[in-house]
Amino acid sequence: MTRKAPVHEPHKIKTIRLLNFPTLEERKRHLVDARFNVLNLTQDQLNFDMFSLGTSAVSQEQLSGQLLGDEAYAGAINFERLEAAIKDVFGINYVTPTHNILGSIKLVAATLIPAGSQVPSNGRTRVDTMEPRGVTMPDVRDHAEKVFTGNVDLAKLEGILKEAKNVALVGLQTFADGQHPFSLANIKSARAVIQKYGHKMSLDGSRIVENAWYIQKHEPGQEHRRVAEIVKDIAQCTNIFMMDAAQDAKCNIGGFLAADNPVDYEKFMNEVVLFEGLHTYGGMAGRTMEVFSRGLREMLEEPEVQWLMYQVERFTQKLVDGGVPVERGCDGAYLKVDAFLPKLEKYRHEALSAAIYLACGMRCAATGLVDRDNLLPVQIPRLAVTNEQLDQIAEALIKVHAQRDKIKPLELVRGGRWRDQLEFRGVFPNLETYEFNAMPYLIHTIEKVGGLDREHRERAIKEAGYNTFLLRSPDVSIDLLTDSGTSSMSTDQWAAYDATRATAACSLEYKRLVANLKEFFGYQYILPTHQGRAAEHIMSTVMIKKGQYVPGNMYFTTTKEHQEMAGGIFVDVICDEAHDSTNEFIWKGNVDLKKLDAIVQEHGAGKVAYISYEFSVNLAGGQPCSMDNIKETYAYCSERKIPVMFDATRVVENAFMIQQKDPRYKNIKIRDILREMMAHGDGCTISGKKDFLINIGGLLAYRDNEEWARKSEEMLRYCEGAVTDGGLSIADLAGMARGVEEMLDDRYIHSRVKQTEYLGRLLMAAGVPIVVPPGSHAIFVDAKRFLPHIDQDEFPAQRLAAELYVESGVRAMERGNVSKGRAPDGKNYRPSLELVRLTIPRRVYTNDHMKAIAEGVIALYKRRTEIKGLKFVYEPAHLRFFQSRFAPVE
Repeated sequence: MTRKAPVHEPHKIKTIRLLNFPTLEERKRHLVDARFNVLNLTQDQLNFDMFSLGTSAVSQEQLSGQLLGDEAYAGAINFERLEAAIKDVFGINYVTPTHNILGSIKLVAATLIPAGSQVPSNGRTRVDTMEPRGVTMPDVRDHAEKVFTGNVDLAKLEGILKEAKNVALVGLQTFADGQHPFSLANIKSARAVIQKYGHKMSLDGSRIVENAWYIQKHEPGQEHRRVAEIVKDIAQCTNIFMMDAAQDAKCNIGGFLAADNPVDYEKFMNEVVLFEGLHTYGGMAGRTMEVFSRGLREMLEEPEVQWLMYQVERFTQKLVDGGVPVERGCDGAYLKVDAFLPKLEKYRHEALSAAIYLACGMRCAATGLVDRDNLLPVQIPRLAVTNEQLDQIAEALIKVHAQRDKIKPLELVRGGRWRDQLEFRGVFPNLETYEFNAMPYLIHTIEKVGGLDREHRERAIKEAGYNTFLLRSPDVSIDLLTDSGTSSMSTDQWAAYDATRATAACSLEYKRLVANLKEFFGYQYILPTHQGRAAEHIMSTVMIKKGQYVPGNMYFTTTKEHQEMAGGIFVDVICDEAHDSTNEFIWKGNVDLKKLDAIVQEHGAGKVAYISYEFSVNLAGGQPCSMDNIKETYAYCSERKIPVMFDATRVVENAFMIQQKDPRYKNIKIRDILREMMAHGDGCTISGKKDFLINIGGLLAYRDNEEWARKSEEMLRYCEGAVTDGGLSIADLAGMARGVEEMLDDRYIHSRVKQTEYLGRLLMAAGVPIVVPPGSHAIFVDAKRFLPHIDQDEFPAQRLAAELYVESGVRAMERGNVSKGRAPDGKNYRPSLELVRLTIPRRVYTNDHMKAIAEGVIALYKRRTEIKGLKFVYEPAHLRFFQSRFAPVE
């Protein structure tokens, strides 16, 4: 059976870890300080750190396990759960925990491997641990085998066991040295040979999942089996099984040693108290054992395994296609340093590592004994990087390879047996650098996504009344309902969140948030609210008198509702181009000053409460406003004493559009553009759940009007909470304060908006009708042009969103006739734009997800004539799009 390559990650991003991008001059300085040995660099001095050991992203279930650690010295419940997981996964009953794989090796060596003995092996990496103990490791790997290159040469092994008198045991590795897998048939045959001569087999199963996957893919008769079954078969072949938790199990530390018999187990237990810790924790914290036990079960999940190995194969092939000399590995690619730098005679690993770091800021490093092999690992941190990032990492290495003749030898200053002991002097080669522009963060935590089949999706959407708001989140594969509160927070935000000290009064976090916003926005009065609609409610109530007009550059649902509840009359004054989904005018968010002036001329400036000016206008398709229009609108209103109130929810995205589309701002930092935009307004409301990169929170701010601020504070006290928290927890204020700092990083906002643009390009290339130009936070599919045969009162956008879920598991949102609601005469408004919004959450999905989304929309477009309209079966009075239910029109 040929398995189909995964389309996208079987998870979304829950938490991210920000990356640093040191400049060339900084890299030079760091390299000198590190004595040209990249092992001495710290994480803050580099961008991508290409190690697989202990660098994995974890699942949110593993992360939650950190808080369930039973930190008891003896009899911890976490050990019981770890022991149960090992028994279930590997079928081994006698378990001794250790602090890592070296702890396991230490116990085996102390009990079963005397000095002067031999341990035949199919791997070379453990020579580092055995040679200092006076133990030799004859190489029994079958070097003639082309597919299963980690297979044991059975004849050679039998010869050693037959002739040698000092064999302690046979020590094998799964996916030996990271490059060489064995077949299931071979490991079983090796077990038979070992048993024949009365010896034991020890197996390092740290990379057992990759080896099982390789067996599944390449060994005849194994292709229909699950990886979990093959893993257990492998483990059952061995007498002594050990594992490093920092590999397949996605932990940062930990390990275990297991035996198939009580005699060896008793030996290990007696030694573990001497070297590691009590036999129920073995040098691990309780929380580590909990994370480990969950990781062991998760590592066998088929979608995760297939994705991991797809990434490795894809990355390695890109290097091969680029002419880079590599050996394929289970966790990345291994550069052949002798072929890469044939003119250098010594310390090729270190010279190449230093050159790669100098060229792009990335660390690739060999560890262990000097001159053990000629390979420089470029290992992929499991689940922590995207394919887009890996593509650029490969491009950087290809670029270094093209300049390999410029790389000079290093001069040894301090030697040693181990690579981390080496120190050098060197001359910086004159290399062309590589600049990364992919997502500027690593994946820290993942959240697995739903995976219902089509039949179950059809049932789910019917039960939800064809309203995507009423679908259960676990039933959704890719959730594009909204970008509100769905962002992935950073580890820095979570650190600030967890470090807070709760109070019902003023807090440091409040003061930090206010200080940041005063600096970034230039506004004097900052009032936090629990979210954006709370700020809209207060502003509308404070600012609007009954019968006043509120001109705005297109409505937003909750904003318009609050304005009308306060007695205001909303009037759309957006430019005409915004109502035409095919018009490619780049500033479709602009206010039409002629429309605004017409209202003032007809009713007088005193009848205008304020102008509601939205940045990156949502219902126009995420369309930006120009700096000129912002200034011209403010100048017009200031002259007539009409306040300008921004909806600054997506102000950073609008600032980026100005930077990209207005040549005058091409080289201006986002924070400076934002400050200039905000200077041309009198106040703002913000849903912090968008640009602020938080999951809850909002803001009401006034530039300098104390009267408005005091009235708003009064209302805030009885509607929301204290003036210093706005109904938010202090922890949420801390996350918000940090988020507003992160949102102004130019690399972040570039990757965010460009991802949206990427999805738009995929759809346009296939002829799918969308609002153009693509906006900043979402792609809007034009349902009128997609389903021209469905009348607008049969809600084509609502049906299209429902059908997209059935087709692909993607949840989107209707933004058209249902959202606009009914006019005073009871008829539907029938807005000019009938759209389905594909909203991209911030830092949550990758470009591979975007490809999958596009494939689903395109497949639906091909069968569009089959789709019929909907009718209401339940319609609430307010904001009907949230809770309405529908049935198909027959």
